[in-house]
Amino acid sequence: MPKDILGLGKHLVHELGLEDGNDTLGRWMAFHLAELINTAENDSSVATRSKARKEATEIIIKLWERRANLPGNAYPLAPYKHVLQVLDRLRPSENPFAYFNRYESKQDQLSVELFDNLTRLVISLLLMKVVPATRPAKANVAAIETLDEAELQVWKSITQWVELLEIEDKSSQAKRTKKADKSHAVQINYEEIAMSLIRSISTTLTELEGELKKKK
Repeated sequence: MPKDILGLGKHLVHELGLEDGNDTLGRWMAFHLAELINTAENDSSVATRSKARKEATEIIIKLWERRANLPGNAYPLAPYKHVLQVLDRLRPSENPFAYFNRYESKQDQLSVELFDNLTRLVISLLLMKVVPATRPAKANVAAIETLDEAELQVWKSITQWVELLEIEDKSSQAKRTKKADKSHAVQINYEEIAMSLIRSISTTLTELEGELKKKK
């Protein structure tokens, strides 16, 4: 049973109710579930509240069991379905050139740097396809707490990537301005990150080309 079953229900109501299209059943389900939740929380009768909570719980569980097929962003991982396919393969910690970097040759160092920046660039470009409102920090807590262990691992992986790119973004901002406005939360600028990485990759490729030419 989810920790906050009604909280999860409210999340589903919000997302299903916002979904455009001809999904009349989905909209009706959202409306019906919203009424049950309201009754479960606010009705003056204990018996009525208990009955409404039971009915709402049954609906919520049935919906959540089919979360991967729900419309909109009811399923927290839905916006990242294209990102998930490459996340685990593109980790700076999995850099295949890192082992050789101990020898400290210029070519090895450039190879490590190139892999790191390319992975960040690919993830930046993928995350650019995700609308800002569905980034991990904006996700519904009740929905996140209801994910199973495997899904949580994926979610943590996504969150770590976003945090990594946020650091990248803050670094770029620090170069552009001397004073950061701490009164506002930093909005991750994936476009700026991507441009910065492309410039860095171009420099690395030029240097790597020079190193390879020396061996001819």
